[in-house]
Amino acid sequence: MRLIGVGLQGINNFCGLMDLGAGFNISTYYNCIDNIKVAVDAVFKVVLNKAAGEEKDKNKEAGNIENELCISGDGSWSKRGFTSRLGIVSLIGKYSNKILDVVVKSSFCKACVMWKGNTNTVEYEAFYDAHNENCMANHEESAGKMEVDGVLEMFLRSEDLHNARYRYYIGDGDTKTFKALLDKQPYGEEFIVKRKECVLHVKKRMYRRAKEAKKSLTQRKKEKQKDAQASTKTKSKIQPKSKKMQLTNKLMQDLSLYYGLAIRRHTDSVENMKKEIWATFFHKISTDEEPQHLHCPAGAESWCKWRQHEAAGTLCDFTHPPPLDDDVQEVLRPIYEELTADELLERCLGNNTQNNNESFNACVWHLVPKHIFTGRIILEIAAYTSACVFNEGFCTLLKIMEVMGVTIGSAVVQLAHKQDGQRIAQANRRSTDASKESRMARREERALENETYKESEGILYSAGIAD
Repeated sequence: MRLIGVGLQGINNFCGLMDLGAGFNISTYYNCIDNIKVAVDAVFKVVLNKAAGEEKDKNKEAGNIENELCISGDGSWSKRGFTSRLGIVSLIGKYSNKILDVVVKSSFCKACVMWKGNTNTVEYEAFYDAHNENCMANHEESAGKMEVDGVLEMFLRSEDLHNARYRYYIGDGDTKTFKALLDKQPYGEEFIVKRKECVLHVKKRMYRRAKEAKKSLTQRKKEKQKDAQASTKTKSKIQPKSKKMQLTNKLMQDLSLYYGLAIRRHTDSVENMKKEIWATFFHKISTDEEPQHLHCPAGAESWCKWRQHEAAGTLCDFTHPPPLDDDVQEVLRPIYEELTADELLERCLGNNTQNNNESFNACVWHLVPKHIFTGRIILEIAAYTSACVFNEGFCTLLKIMEVMGVTIGSAVVQLAHKQDGQRIAQANRRSTDASKESRMARREERALENETYKESEGILYSAGIAD
């Protein structure tokens, strides 16, 4: 039942509704949990060792030092925000795309909470001595620091666990994990961990920065209108909308998309990345009087319409769409300058992402839904089981059941193979270019639809809007 996210209460409800008896009492339930934990731990270690071996082999084939690995890391919490008591942190190999290590962090221990009001008693000292080594709380600071501490812990034990060191860390930049790695130097002063960027998170920076610029631009326009009203001391007439392109949500999403594509299309050249990123900006500000398509790819197959007409010799028939508004150009140019810095783009070489980590996180929270509180042991079972399935497929569950002493029937084997087959088929289908383009088109359509609604309806939901 734990494989479908059901705990003690859910099991007892199911047994009652199906007329199977009263269900489990607490001691029976936790005895079962202990048995599951032992089996999951054993299989988890075997799966990690196999994954590390595969990663080292593929790392060597890629021309790197065999035991100096490139890994992606990410954390996830059982509750949104920074008040969660539980969190998971995972490391995944770049070439094998398999889990190499997982840490579960908890700042909650039920036994410690029960003794909280009696900390100055002799009984508490006896409890503490017996309980300290088995305390469920292995984290004492903020929830946000769980990812930092978890990654550092896994780096420190990589040599003992896999006889390997992590040379490159692929991060999202959302926490100070990499700074902690530089400060702590887990492998000493002579072996410095280097940082790589998740290109999908870098892509989001363009949208976020453009959104911030839009707010400042809106505020600037309001101030100009107030100044104009104050100077004339009359009601200002409604100004006609500029025919030039404004900074809409659709435009911001397009710029973010093009920025990400430029990075992912040139995984081995910073200069080519930079050239294509700036091509988008200059393309958007081009006019018939001043075309600026020097950086746009040439030829009839180019995405640039001007270049297509150039190749066909029909430039006289081409008319540019409205360019970006002058104020929009002014706020976007420094954003492009910052996001095309050599230091940033160098970290984007290799087209690295954290997609696998986020996929793993989803697998874990499928087993332990976030709306139901669980303890550290249950979360460890879910995380380790998810790692086994993530790396080797649904069939690893059969091995866990076998270690537990469960007799494996033919129906279970068929189910496992069916699940793995469906999982592979779905992954192959979603990885096709047609599927990716379809998802992208749907996102753009929804964004345009929401933008249209917002323009026609105005703001209908916001803090304090009723006042």
